[in-house]
Amino acid sequence: MQERRGAKYRTDAEGRQQSARLAAGKRSAASRAAGKDAPPPPPRARMPAPLLRWDEVPGDFVECFILSGYRRLHGTAPECLASVFQATNETLNFWTHFIPLLLFASRFGRLLFLAGELPCHHPALLPLWCYASGVLLTFAMSCAAHVFSCLSLRLRTAFFYLDYASISYYGFGSTVAYYHYLLPRLSLLDASVMTPYLQGLGWRVDYGRLLALYRALVLPLAFLLAVACTFACCKSRAEDCPYPFAVRTFVFAMPLSMACPVAIESWLFDLRGRDPTLFLHFHRRYFWLLVAAFFNVSKLPERIQPGLFDIVGHSHQLFHVFTFLSIHDQMCYVEDGLDQFLKSPPTAPTFAGTLGFMLLLIFCLGMVVRKFLSRASLYKGE
Repeated sequence: MQERRGAKYRTDAEGRQQSARLAAGKRSAASRAAGKDAPPPPPRARMPAPLLRWDEVPGDFVECFILSGYRRLHGTAPECLASVFQATNETLNFWTHFIPLLLFASRFGRLLFLAGELPCHHPALLPLWCYASGVLLTFAMSCAAHVFSCLSLRLRTAFFYLDYASISYYGFGSTVAYYHYLLPRLSLLDASVMTPYLQGLGWRVDYGRLLALYRALVLPLAFLLAVACTFACCKSRAEDCPYPFAVRTFVFAMPLSMACPVAIESWLFDLRGRDPTLFLHFHRRYFWLLVAAFFNVSKLPERIQPGLFDIVGHSHQLFHVFTFLSIHDQMCYVEDGLDQFLKSPPTAPTFAGTLGFMLLLIFCLGMVVRKFLSRASLYKGE
């Protein structure tokens, strides 16, 4: 009897084990069948690439007194774009120009498309188109240069050459706007005012001829200056220049000489009383430019405490901020000059003398950039 019971228990146990194996096999088969139709598991979020120190990146990437926060070389375009939301030493370089880009785009859009009754293609607005394209291109190119500078050494060089060209383009666009909107209002450029003034000083000159010569040469000279400045800045980067920041700051200050008539006007005549808007914003603009140049050349405050201002507060970010303030003040008196011009336009601007010049300048600046990019020495680090 006990043997029969033991055999029965063994039989029941074996049956239960076999049933369990069959059930497990069915569940496994069902899981495999369901897995064929099930969506794949979501990919893990890609972690941002770690930031590097100055001794872990190529020498061309290293900025004076900035010790950390560098992005790795040969990053992808999506990684570059994602880095504007990370704490790198280029993040605020981007945002301090991208936010002004949006502000100026909104303001120019209002002036050219929404304000007033003139259509956007009216001849009176052609100088404003030149100026607006220069301002927006400068900020946009600077943003691109700071974001995508870590794609490769070659592209880094190309972006910064294009950045220099855009600054020269902006300088010439400013001169076009001055020529049409500001200079005709100056007593300095009115022969009927200046001739008696000079005669009172004992000078016997034909001021009318001097003014005619000035008006004929101011735009061609500004054009040549823009090309020469781009060439000089590209050369300072391509060769072993001991003081590149000082050279570029001086070179970019050269086009400001086109505004000398406004400065002389304020010294000789009562510009503050006759045109307070131009007086205030003109002089404040040049104050901001001096402050910007100071930070760009001195490399303060990171020179005092290297490593402390790697992410926030270094000189290039301050340079961007004060540059924005200077262009904002310039925008104020250019806009006021446009309002005065529309009340009594002396002559209608022509396409050839405005946008035609700008298109020719784009071609010339492109040739300068192409010349430097074609040099084999640029790619020695690739």
